[in-house]
Amino acid sequence: MIRVFVLLLALAGLLRAGEVGKSGAPLLLISVDGFRWDYADRHPAESPTLRALRGAGVSARGLIPGFPSNTFPNHYSIVTGLYPSNHGIINNTFTDASTGEVFQSNLRQSATNPRWWGGEPIWITAVKNGRKSAAAFWTGSEAAIKGIRPTYWHPFDYSIPFEKRLDEVVDWLTRPAEQRPALVCFYLEETNSAGHRFGPDSAELATAVRLVDTHIGTMLARLRAAGVEPNVVVVSDHGMTATSKDRVVFLDEYLPHESVTVEADGSVLMLHPVAGNTEEVLRQLGRAPHVRAYRAADLPARFHVRAGPRVAPIWVLPEEGWHISWRSSFDRLRQRYPVNGYLQGDHGYDPALASMHGIFVAHGPAFRRGIEIPAVENVHVYNLLCAVLGLRPAPNDGDDRLVKAALAP
Repeated sequence: MIRVFVLLLALAGLLRAGEVGKSGAPLLLISVDGFRWDYADRHPAESPTLRALRGAGVSARGLIPGFPSNTFPNHYSIVTGLYPSNHGIINNTFTDASTGEVFQSNLRQSATNPRWWGGEPIWITAVKNGRKSAAAFWTGSEAAIKGIRPTYWHPFDYSIPFEKRLDEVVDWLTRPAEQRPALVCFYLEETNSAGHRFGPDSAELATAVRLVDTHIGTMLARLRAAGVEPNVVVVSDHGMTATSKDRVVFLDEYLPHESVTVEADGSVLMLHPVAGNTEEVLRQLGRAPHVRAYRAADLPARFHVRAGPRVAPIWVLPEEGWHISWRSSFDRLRQRYPVNGYLQGDHGYDPALASMHGIFVAHGPAFRRGIEIPAVENVHVYNLLCAVLGLRPAPNDGDDRLVKAALAP
């Protein structure tokens, strides 16, 4: 009897999701890279669109990223509902020890090679359920994952101006019904760039907030003028905290270069001892201030880091706002950011830090109105997207808490 009751409840939930998915409203998923959870409140004059969407929809006090709180792992967690260790993109840069291949977020061969990309992103879930999908520069959308791509997509090209990207989205969503995508994933990068270059407390960051808010407002106005009223979900992959050239721990002072191979540095350090002398490396790193070194197996359980060939054996976590790197990497960053002499903001830190939290705003006919919920992990977004579209979700690490909190009755 209990099993029958549970089955009936599950069927009722699927029917409810299916009704929403059949409402005719497309789903527009917008990521604003590096948009911290409190930017709209700190810059109200610069964010009228986001504040209006929030006031008439559902918002969270923060969208909690997975660890590390970097761009590629978290964009992919949002669309798969999986923690980074479970979908395979464990950082922006990492090595697969089983093959010796290196994943680098800025390389086309990494973006397009399906072997890196596990799980099932929402655009594939849509296609597998007979719906069309589109992706404009979303992480993972350039690879034929499970042999499937979004119905509409193209390679990332930072030089393409927003106006051209917007024309493409409007074209997608005003096509005849049989060609129109039910889902569009769209990406805006300006707040992340400004946060890195000038810091999260800068006037330039406020200008970037105004720019992305204007872009979103222009997009929705264009769609409204074309007779399209989408369900909109606005998210970000992580937040941002202030950094400085005066808060850097130099790895050179504790380890010889030849003793380790470093995969990533800065806000989180991943390394391999060359001679397998893990204990000695940990002992040396234990002398360094403002950082803490872990064996991968000893990382906090809430990070959900699972052992595997892509997970480096040693991770070093700096305190918030601190970096750890080779001095050569420090010098390269100083050259890359000459205006302020170094990176002025960064992410990648412990996801529990409020400064690492992103935004979550949902608005449209599928959603409740005027509701704010507590901060929520980003692995729960995928199930909400599936519910809005009436899709059966692939296995994932999330649950239905956002479905229950955000969908209109």
